[in-house]
Amino acid sequence: MATPPTGPASGLSIESIVAVDSPREFRVHPRDRAVAYTAESAGARQLFTLSLRSGGPPVQLTASEKPISDPQWSPDGRRLAFVREDEIWIVEADGARLVRVVAKPGGGRGPRWSPDGKRLAFLSRRRGWSQVWLIDAPVPRRGRPQRDPRPPQAHALTPAGVDVESAEWAPDGARLAVVAQQRPDDMETTQIALVDASSGALEIVAGLSSLDTGARWFADGSLLFVSDADGWFQVVRRSADGRDRIVLTDGEREHGEPTGGVGYAPLPSPDGSRFLHIEFHDGLIDLVVRELGGGEAPKRGRGRPPKGPRTVTARTQAQRISPWEGVWRSVGWLADGAWIAAVGESETRPQDLWLLPVPGVAPEGARPRQVTESRPAVLADALTPGRVPTGERIEVVARDGLRLEGTLWRPSGATGKRGARRVPTVIYPHGGPTWQSYRGFQPFKLLLAREGIAFLDVDFRGSTGYGRTFRHANHDEWGHADVFDLVDAGRWVAEQPWSDGRLAVFGGSYGGYLVLCALVEEPAMWAAGVDLYGDSEIAESFRHGDRAGRLDLQRMMGTPDDPTRSAAFRRGSPVYRAERIEAPLLILHGRKDKRVVPLMTERMVEALEIEDKIHEVHWYDEEGHGWERRENRRDAYTRIRTFLRTHLLEEVPPDEPD
Repeated sequence: MATPPTGPASGLSIESIVAVDSPREFRVHPRDRAVAYTAESAGARQLFTLSLRSGGPPVQLTASEKPISDPQWSPDGRRLAFVREDEIWIVEADGARLVRVVAKPGGGRGPRWSPDGKRLAFLSRRRGWSQVWLIDAPVPRRGRPQRDPRPPQAHALTPAGVDVESAEWAPDGARLAVVAQQRPDDMETTQIALVDASSGALEIVAGLSSLDTGARWFADGSLLFVSDADGWFQVVRRSADGRDRIVLTDGEREHGEPTGGVGYAPLPSPDGSRFLHIEFHDGLIDLVVRELGGGEAPKRGRGRPPKGPRTVTARTQAQRISPWEGVWRSVGWLADGAWIAAVGESETRPQDLWLLPVPGVAPEGARPRQVTESRPAVLADALTPGRVPTGERIEVVARDGLRLEGTLWRPSGATGKRGARRVPTVIYPHGGPTWQSYRGFQPFKLLLAREGIAFLDVDFRGSTGYGRTFRHANHDEWGHADVFDLVDAGRWVAEQPWSDGRLAVFGGSYGGYLVLCALVEEPAMWAAGVDLYGDSEIAESFRHGDRAGRLDLQRMMGTPDDPTRSAAFRRGSPVYRAERIEAPLLILHGRKDKRVVPLMTERMVEALEIEDKIHEVHWYDEEGHGWERRENRRDAYTRIRTFLRTHLLEEVPPDEPD
């Protein structure tokens, strides 16, 4: 049995882990005076602002039992729009006055101010499709909070049948660039369209045979976005007149990801001379600034002119600006174009806001400036390099020859040398499945590694970050080929000289689903399994879960009502093979989960009880798809730690001091 460590590293504990509360969703004031963000307060995320000039304390603008998301500054910087429980609100920047703009039923998300500040565009599914709606932006009246009995009336801008994922106003306010899914025959493509803000007339300008996303405007009316037309996400610029499609990056490396959301989309500089983008590699994300140069276009031949814009390969000069190795996401350019706001995290640093100088534009000698500090001092000391393991990149060859990458954390002393300690390992599949495992701040894994359990993150087929072919490799293979990837990774671990052969599998959401699939696929391999809010019957999940989950299933597996797909849906549903499970299983789930509905765990538990399998289940009544409340994160970590130590180290850990 392992002995719990003592000394300075003991500052790494569940209590110190849950004490970390990183702010999220940073938005920079139009004149760089402050940032708005969300952070936990009294059990729910609330809206705060923090001055970038005075250095004073944060100002809390909302106080609600319901969480706040997606804050957006008005163009004059005097107001903020935000979302609370699918309703859109506006608050003055000092928090003095608050008004609800978009109410239920119908609701809305993704508010975006028009350049003149007089209107809001937002997304709503009140008619079934995710459409762009417009509404006049009222001036908040006195009172906090005030519920306007007669809010302004919204009207739909985009037509039914066009499923919009995001919308961004053009600088002149005459149009919006929308990212939309318009081809039900090909759900792996997304289009970028320009929508007239007055008439709603829609013109598709990119993405007819590729996944194009993350559209942002240059001041001259040209568009910046990412496209996987060549099999990898590259940054592309569409000229203002639509004649040229200018490819700004190249190579077999991802420069974006499928959602194109905030933090992942490329961003033009204020003067249009540069752009910022992300670059994925080795479980990390770098921030890169490129200067825009000239380009070389293929010569047009004689005869009929080609359809659509010509493709131009541009020459750009790249400069990596992320100051240290980690996972970086963009927030925005400051108005002078000399600084970039970004959030960064690493294996030992939680997510925080930084201001990064732009080489050649910022004052000489300018250095990165950390704006927020989320890491408690006790945890900073415990996470000093050398006191916790550092992630190692590994490669596993799957049974069909596909190369899989992952990150391994080994406990101290598990060197693989003769006479060195040998340790058990947890295989960790990420959620999604359209996602990847990042080498970001995951202190719970470091805690378990410190206690004698190795951790292996595996990017199974279907993960992002490795090109379109790899991302599509799990189509029609949910709970099958991707599970074989986990099994093959487990066999690789068992062959390593530092491994004692004991394996557990632990994951959440799609990762939790793969836990159940792995336990029924190779029952003798596993000593334990931990499933956090994972599916057990994917046909029923399609019928009962939320729309985003249904679209994921439809895009990759078809629909359960299609007779040609029924066998694949049943093969991918572990509840029907619960009798094969041999390992003890821990299941944790939120009662308010809309993505993976509680029915999924209820059915799995019923099957486990019928088959008399060893299992534990715990429900969190106020949680949805994950744990927002600190007390629930504490409880979940404690249960998982106890369960894994019991079944991998054959011991029960001591209680942590209050």
